[in-house]
Amino acid sequence: MAVGLSTVALAFAFYIGGEHAAGQITALNNRLVELGDENDRLARGKGEAEAAVSQLRTAYQQLEQRYAREVPKGPAQEIQRQVQIKLEEGVAPQRINAVVAMLEVKRVCEAPESRRFYVKVPLYRGGGTEAGFGGGQLRVSAEGEAMVNARTERPQAFYDPDKPVQLAMVVGDGERVVQGMLPMDESVVGAGFEWRVRAAKGARGFMNVTVDRCRFP
Repeated sequence: MAVGLSTVALAFAFYIGGEHAAGQITALNNRLVELGDENDRLARGKGEAEAAVSQLRTAYQQLEQRYAREVPKGPAQEIQRQVQIKLEEGVAPQRINAVVAMLEVKRVCEAPESRRFYVKVPLYRGGGTEAGFGGGQLRVSAEGEAMVNARTERPQAFYDPDKPVQLAMVVGDGERVVQGMLPMDESVVGAGFEWRVRAAKGARGFMNVTVDRCRFP
């Protein structure tokens, strides 16, 4: 009887252990299924995120291309700014369109005029610091930084052509002042003409200026 009871107890224990192991296996299988579903969901989410990023990148590139096409740069940007100023001042768009339509690639210009004048510096008190063009319709002058004596480190009464200069162009009631390094190539409109001004360094203290006067518009 003892042996029989032991055998029955051992069989029951094996049965209980088997049932427990089977339950664990089932739980693990269920967990594997859950993890597989979660992995599939994450994979789908990753694909959707990658697709969204690709769409955003494409939209950004299209916006960049549109900006490059529609937003002016360089000279066109300055022209747009001037047009906007005239519109805000009350100039009719039709007048602006008419002036633009009259512009031609071929310029009708007179023979260039060349002059030289002394560039203003703080220590210079003499004359000859301005030149007239077109019978005096355009007046050009300049200011510069004084040359410094290398030995005494004192400023001189003539300008340093290797430093920025300020060029002033006065025509009619208008004036245009620009600053930069020589040589300079600028233009100003007034008195019914477009004046193209080319400035370069000349003899010590002087600036050489050549001006083309062209019909405008």
